[in-house]
Amino acid sequence: MRVLSPLSAVAVAVTLLLSGCGESSSSTAGSEFAGGNGSNGPTTPTTPTTPTTPTTPTTPTTFDEAALVSNLVTNVLTPALVQFDAYAKAQKTQIGEYCVAEKAQSAESADLHEQAKDSWRAAMASWQYVEMMQVGPIITNSKELKGNIYSWPAGGALCNIDLDIVYHDEGVINGNANNPYNIKNRTTDRKGLIAIEHALFNTNYDHNCTTVNDALAPWNGKSINERKVARCEFASTVADDIVDNSAEILSRWQGDNGFANQLINAGSSGSQFDSAHTALNEISKALFYMTKELKDQKLGEPLGLFTNSCGSNICPQDVESDISEHSKENLLANIRAFKQIFTGEGSNADNTLGFDDFLDAEQGSDVKQRMLTGLNEAEAALLAIDGSLKDTVENNTAAVTEVHDKVKNVTDELKNDFINKLALELPQTSAGDND
Repeated sequence: MRVLSPLSAVAVAVTLLLSGCGESSSSTAGSEFAGGNGSNGPTTPTTPTTPTTPTTPTTPTTFDEAALVSNLVTNVLTPALVQFDAYAKAQKTQIGEYCVAEKAQSAESADLHEQAKDSWRAAMASWQYVEMMQVGPIITNSKELKGNIYSWPAGGALCNIDLDIVYHDEGVINGNANNPYNIKNRTTDRKGLIAIEHALFNTNYDHNCTTVNDALAPWNGKSINERKVARCEFASTVADDIVDNSAEILSRWQGDNGFANQLINAGSSGSQFDSAHTALNEISKALFYMTKELKDQKLGEPLGLFTNSCGSNICPQDVESDISEHSKENLLANIRAFKQIFTGEGSNADNTLGFDDFLDAEQGSDVKQRMLTGLNEAEAALLAIDGSLKDTVENNTAAVTEVHDKVKNVTDELKNDFINKLALELPQTSAGDND
């Protein structure tokens, strides 16, 4: 993924989506690792194998894991963070321009509103790449910085966001002059990209609370323009906060003492990783976002495969980014980000060392091919959906089920043959997931 200068938000989104391609864990190391544990010859199981008893991985003697770590960090992970930072700044600018026009009731306000929404789409698409690359500062302190930028699926209760819009407009919390509004002190479910989505995209300008306090009571009586301005100015403050949190992630990631160098210099004095293999394992854990968050929550819950807000029935409103109907684009970015890490195809076309090459070296070419086929089929099934994911869940459930099944083909390989061949660890959050 190349770092692009932010042009128009639409061009950015198209570039992102249409271009080619500290969590605790168990110690379930792969048993078929040709360079160390397990079999020294190729195996071709007809069904995914079950992870074996914990063992200690042996450093391979033939494949340069340090070079793989370096390429993934330098040409895949770092460009994704840098690119999001650029789009976060562009979003801040676009929303600010829209607010000025809306407050002045300018003839340009409608167009600037659309541009602000486009800037959100671009930032969200960019962040969805980062969602698949959660390592280092993104996951420290219970994923605090990630939550400040994007709290899905935990955040997004519209009443809470509406209350913060009112508190932001008044400058104080619940009418208390001794408690001034400060976005830095607000919980993650009331800010970030989810809050901006509601503020910019929701065409119902009434509040969404069933219980009304004194601060919220006047809201529905305000003019539409007043409510648009209040929502926009809140979104502007949230966008500023996103820029701050993105900058903090980059500051912890880059530089001589940054997490990127911790990974690249694994095995050297000063690195928290004692070998390139342990650093690579840290990166590989990020891929398991595809199991729970992508397969189960983004697809399985709306399909009624798990308990959802409709009980256990088809539930279109449970798709991600339902207000903006950006769910399909989010999924596409996730799948393509996974493929970038897997293939190592990032910002340097001359260096595409990836997990696929590692599998080749460890007599796992069959696993590599099944995963690549699964990724391509999942992307094709997603692109075949005509319209939004939300509408398709309700009106063409089979099409969304097809995407889910193709993603599951990849995650089945990921949880079993992938980690076995490469002697990697299964994250604890996925250890009991055998669906």
